[in-house]
Amino acid sequence: MAGAGLRFVLEAGFLIALAVAAGFAELSPTTIVLVMAAAWLLVAVIEWLAWREAPRMTRVVREEPVPAPAPAEPLAVEPEPEPRRRFWRRRRAEPEPAGEDTQDLPPPEQQPAPVSVEDRGT
Repeated sequence: MAGAGLRFVLEAGFLIALAVAAGFAELSPTTIVLVMAAAWLLVAVIEWLAWREAPRMTRVVREEPVPAPAPAEPLAVEPEPEPRRRFWRRRRAEPEPAGEDTQDLPPPEQQPAPVSVEDRGT
């Protein structure tokens, strides 16, 4: 870090000294801006080269021993749950036991047929 701090002080001193020298040289403002831009690019290239040469920190991964798995116990088999019925589906009617309310209804052959619009004669 001491090298980077010293380099920063030298670069900042160089830019300040160059700006002061350009001002005393009575250069036009456009020329001073161009000189300072060129100096800043020079400092940026020096910083980039220093960054490339700097040592990199690498990530160290420690491999810790993994404990052996415990012996597997047999899994209890659970019965499958009944599938959920959706609310918009009707449940199938379970057949009624013979002999209860079925005596009141006539057999299917004797029940009247549904009437359609065409049969009404409107």
